[in-house]
Amino acid sequence: MGSRARPSSPARAPSPARVEEALDRTVAAELPRLLPRQRWFGSKGRAIAAVRAADWARLGERGWLGLVDVAFGAGADERYLVAFVLRAGAAPRGALSLPLDLAETSVRAEDAFDDPLFCRALLEGFGRGTSVSSTRGRLRFVRGDGAPTLAQAAALVPRRLSVEQSNTSVVYGDRFVLKALRRVEPGESLDYEIGAFLTSRVGFAHVPPVAGAIEYVPAAGPAATLAILQRYVPNHGGGWEWALEQLRGLRDVVITTRAQHEPIDASRLGAFVEASAASMLDALRRLGALTGGLHNALASDAADPVFAPEPITAADTGAWGRRVAADVRRTCEAVRARLDRVPPELRDQTRALAAGEGALLPRVRGLDALADAGCAKIRIHGDYHLGQTLRTDDGFVILDFEGEPDRPPAERRLKQSPLTDVAGMLRSFDYAAATAFGSSDEFAAARAAWRQLATGAFLDAYVEVLARAPVRLLPGSRLALERALAAFELDKALYEVRYEIDHRPGWIGVPLDGLSRLREPPGPQRAQRSARTRWESV
Repeated sequence: MGSRARPSSPARAPSPARVEEALDRTVAAELPRLLPRQRWFGSKGRAIAAVRAADWARLGERGWLGLVDVAFGAGADERYLVAFVLRAGAAPRGALSLPLDLAETSVRAEDAFDDPLFCRALLEGFGRGTSVSSTRGRLRFVRGDGAPTLAQAAALVPRRLSVEQSNTSVVYGDRFVLKALRRVEPGESLDYEIGAFLTSRVGFAHVPPVAGAIEYVPAAGPAATLAILQRYVPNHGGGWEWALEQLRGLRDVVITTRAQHEPIDASRLGAFVEASAASMLDALRRLGALTGGLHNALASDAADPVFAPEPITAADTGAWGRRVAADVRRTCEAVRARLDRVPPELRDQTRALAAGEGALLPRVRGLDALADAGCAKIRIHGDYHLGQTLRTDDGFVILDFEGEPDRPPAERRLKQSPLTDVAGMLRSFDYAAATAFGSSDEFAAARAAWRQLATGAFLDAYVEVLARAPVRLLPGSRLALERALAAFELDKALYEVRYEIDHRPGWIGVPLDGLSRLREPPGPQRAQRSARTRWESV
């Protein structure tokens, strides 16, 4: 009788150490090519020299949360958060799929934020208040007010949001949102720090309530925020999308009116636009009041040195002014060097900017009024625009307090004039109008009329609420406020010119129009944003 072959024993799962070694190798081999394709990777314009895994933590049976360090051909390294689940098979799925050289089977590491079981394990970590060991440190799940119980976490269905930029968001039913901060920086996230202050300390209701955070605690050095858990806020979509819908409706009204009647006379254009956009202007008044309420809340705790208002000094305004003046020169040099990128129809306007440096520099002196009037500087949003809001049944909620991602965290934590935020919002009004109406001269007058009305509506309400601030945040006179605000708008528009000429030259007309208005000296026509403005109430 011949010998019978023994049945093969089932393959043993590779040890965690072997998986980590395989992840180390595939990260180094594959991520230099794949990272620039990820929407959340911030340095797409830089040449990657190498990628190295810094740490791994195992979550669940097949999930791994990791930190990778990215070295570039020039400049500082950056650290990013990645998450993988292991899947048998050789065919890639999704935008981030890496082969693993585990000899006993074909395995790929797939983006774990697409995996419901992994995402549920993250939420269950908050339910347990878990601390998970990693190779060189640990992950800490920090429970805040309203954090989920373990039973809640197990019952909620996770869904990754398709719209993402520098972060990745997962929604759990209609209860929670987990925001993974892909770019990892030492220290507490500004969004977590400010969000917790507003919701837990001062009770500001128009931001998503913070329910917890995932922190990475290395064996040595400061902890870093990897993710923020927030309560889900029922909403009707983003403020940017809402504004475009409203403005396209206004454009259609203008087109229909012209087709059915005589052309709209210039003398009644403002009244026509105000009547046609009445509901939108009312919403922008509410947004202005909400912005004032935000700044009042951020100025409300004089006992906490991290948030306590501080006097704006002549040294502050001098430093801000020198930075803006340097940006004027840098921007003029950039447009002179890259004029060939600009569409022909915009080149005359671009040349005017390059030649008009001297007309912009005087606007910087408007900052002096902030110190002269005894205004305070506070923590601010730092990257405030329509896209950082959600529309809700009772108005808006404000999102994302990380600040401008291109600036280092220490700079984003500095206290500033709240007019920095106001200028950012007003610049986004310009972009919304340009996006909805287009650049055609056919709608130039209607676009300008709407912009003036929208700015007035927002500022009316903002200034009225700031009159109740716990400290003085704005100059008391109309002209001083206009001059200071013009300096901050100049700062924003200069950045926009540099961005557009490098990335979207066809859009450079939007900030150029703003700079053209800023070259006009502040006076009755620019200062009279709205007949109802209560400037003297501050």
